[in-house]
Amino acid sequence: MDFNSTEEQQLETIKRWWAEYGKSIILGAVVGLGGLFGWRYYQDQQVETRAAGADNFANVSTKLATQGPDAFTEVAAFVEQNQGNNYGELAALLLAGEAVKANQLPLAQQQLELALAGSKDAAISETIRLRLARVLLAQDKADEAQAQLNGVKQDAFSAQRSEIQGDLYSAQGNTDEAYKAYQAAEEAGGLNNNPALKLKLDNLAVSPTANPAQSDKV
Repeated sequence: MDFNSTEEQQLETIKRWWAEYGKSIILGAVVGLGGLFGWRYYQDQQVETRAAGADNFANVSTKLATQGPDAFTEVAAFVEQNQGNNYGELAALLLAGEAVKANQLPLAQQQLELALAGSKDAAISETIRLRLARVLLAQDKADEAQAQLNGVKQDAFSAQRSEIQGDLYSAQGNTDEAYKAYQAAEEAGGLNNNPALKLKLDNLAVSPTANPAQSDKV
């Protein structure tokens, strides 16, 4: 066997193969490595972004807690800049709570709506809906409040939902339905650490329209 001839043939075969496929292999390797390093860079950037977001959130939340309404504009700007991430959602909820305390209900409504739009967690969304329903009801927006209550589906929130439903009926002067809703809230465990619900039930219990059985005894 002519080994020299065989080696030359193999060499020519390798040369032809390299000419045809070599560049593609190098390009693929470069793309692959670029993707790897790009992914690592992206991951590093994400970590840095989250760290910066956490610092900024800590800053505005501290200002909100210490400065109150004086920090509302800055926190609202932070919420706008961070829509779609957890920090923006949390800041919106904090701002809404402080806005309610300051009786700035339109601002509270706006922030709760932003938080709801950005929320991706069902339980958090339903909590926001309940808070939003209260704020809407406080502004005499009964239809909008009802729409939010209708969106609360989980049984875990049935007591809160029923209590707010009772508040809505009571605001409309429908004491019969209000009393039934408060009873539903009580049956769902709503009296736990909630003296306000007990007071609502007691107040309506003496109403002849809300509790006919009670009126018969009077």
